[in-house]
Amino acid sequence: MDTMKIDIPTLQAEYESYVAQATNKNSELDWHKLTKLLESSGDWTSLGSDAIIYLVQQYGAFVLKNALALALATNIEDGDLGL
Repeated sequence: MDTMKIDIPTLQAEYESYVAQATNKNSELDWHKLTKLLESSGDWTSLGSDAIIYLVQQYGAFVLKNALALALATNIEDGDLGL
C-alpha cells in the first residue's frame, strides 16, 4: 500500500502563522479568532475548525501526532465526516 506524504514543516509554518495572527499583545491566543482564520484562510468548514481546535485542546500534539501517523499509514486522507 502506498502511503501519503505530507510536508509537515510547511503545514506547521502555515498554522504557526494563524496562531501568530490570533495572538494579542499580551501573548494570549484568541481561540475564536483562530477558528475564524482556519475557516477563512485555511479553507476549513466551521464544523471542521471547531473539531480541530477541540482535538488540539483536548489531546495535544502527543496523541495527534500518533493519529496523523496512523492516518498516513492507513492512507486515510479524509475521514468519514469530510471536515
